[in-house]
Amino acid sequence: MSMKVLIVDSDWYFVSQASGILESKGHQVSSEADSAEAFERAEQLRPDVILINVELEEVCQGDMLERLEGILPRPAIVLVSVLERFDKAWQAWQRGGHEVLFKPILHPSELHVAILNARQNALNPQRRPAAQRLARSA
Repeated sequence: MSMKVLIVDSDWYFVSQASGILESKGHQVSSEADSAEAFERAEQLRPDVILINVELEEVCQGDMLERLEGILPRPAIVLVSVLERFDKAWQAWQRGGHEVLFKPILHPSELHVAILNARQNALNPQRRPAAQRLARSA
């Protein structure tokens, strides 16, 4: 089953690596380096999955994640970060998104597993561990 994937990241190496992995499996991949253009691109494409860098200010503040989750049908959102910025990944995860993927991708299966988990979490938000913790504390 072919998916439409949008990658929002200015890291050309990551975009090239992820695009190559996904395109080799027959998926349609688009990328956007500019966060200002990312939402418009997502509205046009209606992707199944969005991989988005947590370093983008709009992602850290949660604005972008809220807007992206408003797209119908709702895309699965994979938050992308370098391991050294786990703090940013955790902050973004608390504001939304369905899965986290850390750079660099050491094996193609990491990307595939992250996408599968994100799609499952998007379909069933209660399955998402952070959502469970937040619901219990409320």
